[in-house]
Amino acid sequence: MERVEMMFFIFFLLLYFLLLMIFGWYAHKKTKKTPEDYFLASRSFGPFVLFFTLIATNFSAFTFLGFAGKAYKSGFGQYGIMSFGTAMMAIMFYVVGRKVWLLGKKRGYITPPELIGDRFQSVFLKWLFLAVMVIFTIPYLATQAIGAGYIIQSMVSDVSLEIGAVVTILIITVYVLLGGMRGSSWTDVLQGIIMIVALFLAVVFVAMGLGGFEYANHLAYNSNPSLFTRPGGENFFTPQIWFSFMMLWIFCDPMFPQIFSRFYTAENQRSLKYSMIFYPVVVSILFFFPVLIGVWANGAGIQIPSGSEDMVLPIMVEKFTPSWIFGFVMIGALAALMSTADSQLFSLSTMLSHDILPRRYKSEIIMGKIIIIALSAFAIIFVLFGYNPHEGIMGTLVKTTFSGLVVLAPTAIAALYWKRATKYGCIASVLIGEISIFILEMNIIPTFGFLSAIMGLLISSIVLIVVSYLTPPQPKSFIDNYFNS
Repeated sequence: MERVEMMFFIFFLLLYFLLLMIFGWYAHKKTKKTPEDYFLASRSFGPFVLFFTLIATNFSAFTFLGFAGKAYKSGFGQYGIMSFGTAMMAIMFYVVGRKVWLLGKKRGYITPPELIGDRFQSVFLKWLFLAVMVIFTIPYLATQAIGAGYIIQSMVSDVSLEIGAVVTILIITVYVLLGGMRGSSWTDVLQGIIMIVALFLAVVFVAMGLGGFEYANHLAYNSNPSLFTRPGGENFFTPQIWFSFMMLWIFCDPMFPQIFSRFYTAENQRSLKYSMIFYPVVVSILFFFPVLIGVWANGAGIQIPSGSEDMVLPIMVEKFTPSWIFGFVMIGALAALMSTADSQLFSLSTMLSHDILPRRYKSEIIMGKIIIIALSAFAIIFVLFGYNPHEGIMGTLVKTTFSGLVVLAPTAIAALYWKRATKYGCIASVLIGEISIFILEMNIIPTFGFLSAIMGLLISSIVLIVVSYLTPPQPKSFIDNYFNS
């Protein structure tokens, strides 16, 4: 890489980081010193901000790196499971999001565990729900930093993956500390727009570099025809795996604390409604772009070492586009992962400070900021000592975050819809669900070709129903009052 080009990329990076800091500082000036405003922006987000913060929060390092890397190995089948499954998640915006918003508005909830604990009148269940969310979100937060390390290293070769990751975590920490939920979401709008434009430019310029869309597909098909089939290049997408991923996205994504918390921030039901309508449309289009680039890489005459599949998109964009396009696309990739990481960092700190500490307004906000710093330190430790590059970003997430969080779905849905559910049923559901996934991952019992997470979801659902019927229901007066609200 030429020195002038590298300096150009450094300027791009610094300008982008400066914009984020400005947004964070402006949000800081607009934020009141109350928990509801700092943690939820006073539940004031209209359709535009809510839509962009939801989509930017859910588009992560996986979108630019892991997704293209999996498509490089598995083919177009990757698009089906991701676009359809994630688009169907919009249904959960209504099933879960609408009731979460209503209850938050009526009963003043700020965090997911607070809702669960109050619904079942159980401090232990609240803390269990909190513990699962924190433990299984930290690896996801760390993978965003790892993705940033890859991206910055591809732009500035003198910078190591670890340094790039740590710098990104520090930048995120500063603007989240400054602006709270408002800062996190306003930067999501900026980063969401950059991300969408970057993906569009990437696929158009890579196609032009390969000789056009039709010829790019022709080259990839001649290289490996199986990439154009549902089972894919590795025969990975069996019917069981296909079904597993569909269910995983639908039930797991709303359990991400950063997504669940966003439901509280809507100004009204109209904001949620428009987000639900436009989310699947935008997602189904945007997810096609990294899949195309990943598949095309098979016929592009490039060599991707084993364990480095996550770098497919940066390599393709660098090879087939002008340097200024490459720089902008990499900023777009950073925007995708940073918008997810800032939301994760903030939602975790909100839960830890609000749900555990005594309720003193000023100290709650201060403690939230201290926890943001502590969580950033944990993420840095994971980057330096806990990541296995041979797993890849998707492998890391499926084995940690997704599997751990999907077990919470039965409890959340039961809390919102099933009056007969009991705290004992929910506690047993979460504990046995997590234990079952651990046993399934150890191959002690068979999964019958399904992902361990889906088998765990099934087991936790059955346990919740059975144990709830075997234990005393909550008082009818409490249930009637709760559901009437």
